[in-house]
Amino acid sequence: MSIMILHDKTNNNWNSQGLGPLSEAMNPQVTRERNGAYELNFSYPVKGVLFKELLMGRWIVADAGPSQTAKAQRFEIAEITKPKNGIVTVYCEHYRYQFLRSIVKIGSKFEKVTAQAALNQLKDRMEPKGDFTFYSDISTQSTIDFTDPAKFNNAQEVLGGVQGSMLDNFGGEYLFNNNQVRLLAKAGVERNVIIAYGKNLTDISQEESIENTYTSVYGWAKMDGEDGQIITLPETFLDSDYVDNYSQRRIQMVDFSQDKPANVTDLRNLVTKYIKNNKVGIPKVNIKTSYVDLASSVMDPQLTNLEEIDLCDWVTVLFNQLDINTSAQIIKTVWNVALDKFDSLELGEASTNMSKVISDSQPDLNDITDKVSWLEDAQQEASNILNNPGKGNVVIYPSLADPQEILIMDTKDVNTAKNVWKWNAGGLGFSSTGYKGTYGLAMTNNGAIVADRMTTGTLRAIQIIGVSISGSSFETTGDNGKIFMSGGSMQFMDNTGKKFGEFYPANQGLSSLTMMMSGDGNISLNAAKGKVKRTTLDLSGGFASDNKVTSLTGEQVPLWLYYTESQAVKSGVEIGSSGVNLRGGVTLDKKLQVANNSNIDFYSNLNMNGYAIQNQSDIRLKENITAPTISGITETKRIQMAEFDFKQYYDNRDPKKQRPSVRQFGLIAQSTPFLTEIADESENHYLSVDLNKQVNLNTLTNQELIEKVEHLESRLIIKQKGNRKAYSRKGKRCLTKH
Repeated sequence: MSIMILHDKTNNNWNSQGLGPLSEAMNPQVTRERNGAYELNFSYPVKGVLFKELLMGRWIVADAGPSQTAKAQRFEIAEITKPKNGIVTVYCEHYRYQFLRSIVKIGSKFEKVTAQAALNQLKDRMEPKGDFTFYSDISTQSTIDFTDPAKFNNAQEVLGGVQGSMLDNFGGEYLFNNNQVRLLAKAGVERNVIIAYGKNLTDISQEESIENTYTSVYGWAKMDGEDGQIITLPETFLDSDYVDNYSQRRIQMVDFSQDKPANVTDLRNLVTKYIKNNKVGIPKVNIKTSYVDLASSVMDPQLTNLEEIDLCDWVTVLFNQLDINTSAQIIKTVWNVALDKFDSLELGEASTNMSKVISDSQPDLNDITDKVSWLEDAQQEASNILNNPGKGNVVIYPSLADPQEILIMDTKDVNTAKNVWKWNAGGLGFSSTGYKGTYGLAMTNNGAIVADRMTTGTLRAIQIIGVSISGSSFETTGDNGKIFMSGGSMQFMDNTGKKFGEFYPANQGLSSLTMMMSGDGNISLNAAKGKVKRTTLDLSGGFASDNKVTSLTGEQVPLWLYYTESQAVKSGVEIGSSGVNLRGGVTLDKKLQVANNSNIDFYSNLNMNGYAIQNQSDIRLKENITAPTISGITETKRIQMAEFDFKQYYDNRDPKKQRPSVRQFGLIAQSTPFLTEIADESENHYLSVDLNKQVNLNTLTNQELIEKVEHLESRLIIKQKGNRKAYSRKGKRCLTKH
């Protein structure tokens, strides 16, 4: 169990405790993608000790995975949401996101250089340089061009995400360890882990991948020349080694014209190479799974190895029904910082690259309020892109002989293209992550339009469903009046346009909401049948009334909420000088019932006045009854007792709601896993001990001890009887002798 440490914006000793540990952080998760995102997010209570210290630009040190290169990573606080139910969400970016805010000075074009040399040039040209170090083990040579200032908007784009970047020219996988940047030919290692697909891992996308797997390749090529002769193989197609594992052949047509084979032999070699390089016959693996499911799907002796896997590592996936195994890379991880374990993993082919990180860093249109300005800007941007598209490649795929798709790509090869327009029977779409990538913009044949970013002047719709809608003003009009929202307030008007009510935030920076009523000032809740159902009135800031009210017993109290039936008061709740009372008739005989998962907090001793606490244990309420499978003695021996003091003013600032200040003796939840209960995070995130389970464990332990004592007593009795018999025989022998 690790804890995140908060640090200031500058001048930090990263190995210190900084501004303090974020012990109250809830569900802290680090998401990493192969050559992609690297981010931390968590929730934090506004009453937490360090809440006021959570400021934009400050740093958090947290583990991002199990490997050494993922330990103690630095994350900058990039966004803190507004409180909701007393909780804020904090979003943080990894240390290397500083590349997004570093420029690259204009320079020279470096041809036939190694990746290390290209990284050295990046370090020399970026401003500010920071404390980054660069390393690469890629020996192949390529080009990096710094002559055009429009080519790279920042240092991040030099690393990857745009055409002409390091990833584009050299390939490889990035490994980021705070300020250390390593571009490696292979960032992961082969792990001795075999995942049995079909054991516990099944999902629709993977089944579709199996169904779309080809077993054979039909290759052809169009020869240069006026006649345009087309050559094919005399055997028509070549099978992969796995063709016999399928019920029937699945043949893929591939055009090798751009490779310009001179004869049938050259074409056969190209087809054979294509089958090997593209693993024809092996299903494409893309598995999104929780870590628990993955653990239940590996071979049992390999569970230890599973604990060691990390991002970019390779594992083996076994397809039992096809008798095929293939390797799959871990391309995305979600690490639970608090529990030191993965929450989820994704295996397969990476569908994102650094272009996603770059696009996520662009400004959000919601932050721009001038409607005319941003609409004109979007129109100008679209015009510039369409009028100056750059070089493109139009490809009829898979071939002119069998046209299935029209592709417009930044290269001629579907295996290397990154920006792809695809038009086929399924619809029209654009992908910035390759031919097999995610199509963020699409119009599909089921009538749907998908877009990540859309700008429009007038939008007419019958229904709008969304997560967040922002605007300068909203208005809804009906027969009896209208509601107008603008400038952070909500105004209520009658059908003449006269305002009779308004909700608005309080002035002077106070965190409260004011309701202003005109006319007689009455507030009514009305329903068609005289009942208002499922209505919640939150008086968290208190309740004030000019006059006291008379309760059922005739007492003058500040608040009296009651239930009536046949115009007679049957029960109610009153807040009086002595506290809160439940009134039923004229007595206090009504029961107080608490729903499931509802907490009752006490900051004083619970005195039962001689009465018992009962829990139903009738056999008629139970099923699947078996003998205990645990050892009471074993579990009891594991319990670690301790003496301790409760922290004061730690989880609550109210002086009346503090834990006992006297020295305590008891259990620590983290060291007593059998008795530990996970807290409901909607209430708090602290662990508790199940006292009911502890009492039952004590009973089981006592029974086991009693059984041992009785066994020892029976053995002792047998031994004593044996001793008496032996003594008796010995005495008889002595008398006979004398």
